[in-house]
Amino acid sequence: MVKWYRELLDMGYEEVKPLDFYRDIFPKDSLQKKGILLDNGHYCYDNDKGKYCGIAIEVSKELKGNKPVVKRYSITDDLETIELLLDTENFVLLSPISYVGKARTTDNARNMYAFALEIDNLLVDEKGNAVGLRDLLHQMRENILPQANYIVTSGNGVHLYFILDQPIRLFENVKQSLTRYKKFITRQFWNRYITFDYKEEKIQYESAFQGFRLVGGVTKNGDRTHAFRLNSHPVTIEYLNEFVFQEKNVEDPKIVVCYESSLTLKDAKEKYPEWYQKRIVEKQKKGSWTNKRALYDWWLRRIKTEIKVGHRYHALMLLSIYAIKCGISYDELENDCFSLLEPYDNLSVRGDNRFEESDVLSALQIFEDKDYVTFPINSIEKLSGIKIEKNKRNGRKQEVHLYLARRRKEDLKYLGEDIQEGRPKGSGEKKDIVCEWRIKNPLGKKIDCYKDTGLSRVTINKWWEYAGENLKP
Repeated sequence: MVKWYRELLDMGYEEVKPLDFYRDIFPKDSLQKKGILLDNGHYCYDNDKGKYCGIAIEVSKELKGNKPVVKRYSITDDLETIELLLDTENFVLLSPISYVGKARTTDNARNMYAFALEIDNLLVDEKGNAVGLRDLLHQMRENILPQANYIVTSGNGVHLYFILDQPIRLFENVKQSLTRYKKFITRQFWNRYITFDYKEEKIQYESAFQGFRLVGGVTKNGDRTHAFRLNSHPVTIEYLNEFVFQEKNVEDPKIVVCYESSLTLKDAKEKYPEWYQKRIVEKQKKGSWTNKRALYDWWLRRIKTEIKVGHRYHALMLLSIYAIKCGISYDELENDCFSLLEPYDNLSVRGDNRFEESDVLSALQIFEDKDYVTFPINSIEKLSGIKIEKNKRNGRKQEVHLYLARRRKEDLKYLGEDIQEGRPKGSGEKKDIVCEWRIKNPLGKKIDCYKDTGLSRVTINKWWEYAGENLKP
C-alpha cells in the first residue's frame, strides 16, 4: 500500500483529508440530520422528507462464536460518526449511498452519491516500478477509461470514486442497470496493462452497492488508506455511458436513470392482478425462483476442500448467490462464510495475501444484491476454479436426445425387458422437457432453455415456475 501512496505523492497529486473527502461524497444537507439526544442514549432524527442516512459497518476484534462482532452506525449530515470511526483500529466499511432504516441492504438503498470501483494487484515491473498505477492514470487521462474524481490507496490495490453531479435515485430498474454497468466497466479497468488479475477468472466482480474501506481507516497490513484528488468536476451518467459499447447477445450495460411511473399501485392491481400478487403481495423478485437447499450444501462441501488461493473471495461470493437461490438465511450464510476464514487464511503463501474478515464481508454483500441470482454456470466455474459436471447429451439437442431415449425404451420393450409404461398423471411432454432441462441446468436462463430445446417462448414461460418449484439439485 505504501508504494501507491508514495507514487501518487511523487507524481504531485493532492492528498485529501478523510472528512473533506466524505463531505465531497455527501454534500452538506444531503443526509438526514441527527436531531436531539434522547434519555435512552439514542438520537432522534429530523423528519427531512427524502433524506436518509449513510451506514458504516465496523468489524470488531471481539469474537462471538466463530465470527467477529459487527457493529452498524448511521452516518448523518454532520459526519461526526465518521470522525469517531477514524480513531478505531478495527476495519470499517462505508459505501457512497444513503439508506432508509438501519439495515444496509440493496432493498433499503435510496440514493447513490458516487460510483465506486476496486482494482486489485496493480502491475509492478522487475525493478519495482508501479507500472500498473501509472498506466491506470494514463488511460483515464487519455479518455480510454472514464476519469475518476478520487483514487484511494488500499492494500494491494486502489479504489476509484466517480462523484455524480446529482445523486441517483435507486429505483429497482436503476439498480439492475447499475449491476450490469458495474460488471461491464470492471472488465474494462481490470486490463492487462493495469493489473496482474486481468484474466476473466481472476477479475473480482462486486456488487454495485459495495462498501469499501473507510478513507483514513486501517488496511490489512495495519497502515491507513489515503485519498488523492484526480479531478474536481463531478461526472454525469451520460459521461459514464460514453465508455460502454454494446456486446453481442448481452443486455445493454448502460446506466439507465428514469423515474417512477405515473401508474398508481391501485391502478396496477386492477390492470395487472398477477403481477400485483407476485411482486407486491408476495414480494417476489423479477425472474426469481427457489432451489432446494441441497444445492447450497453441495457447494459449501466443495469449497471447503477444493478452493485455492486466487479463488477464495469468489468461492464465498458464489456461496452467497447459492444462498439467495436456495432461500438460506443471512445468519446461516454468515456463519458458514466465517467458518472458512481460518482455513482460507492458512492457504496464504505471502504475508500481503492474507484472507481476512474484510474479504468475507465483501463477499457477503452479494447476498443483498438479488440481481446476481441468475449468475451463469460457466462464470461460476471460471471464478471458483471448480469444475461443475453437466449431464452430457453427446452434442445433441435435448429433443433429439429425448427422442433417442424413447426409441431405446421401445427397443428394450420389444426384447422383453420390463419397462414401466405411461406418463405420470397430469404431466405433459413439453412440461417434462422444461422440468428436465431445469434439473440439468439449475442456473440456466429462459433464453438458454429456448435455444437448447426448441420449445416456444410461450411454452417455456408456461412451465418455468412449475419446473422451478420441483427443481432438484
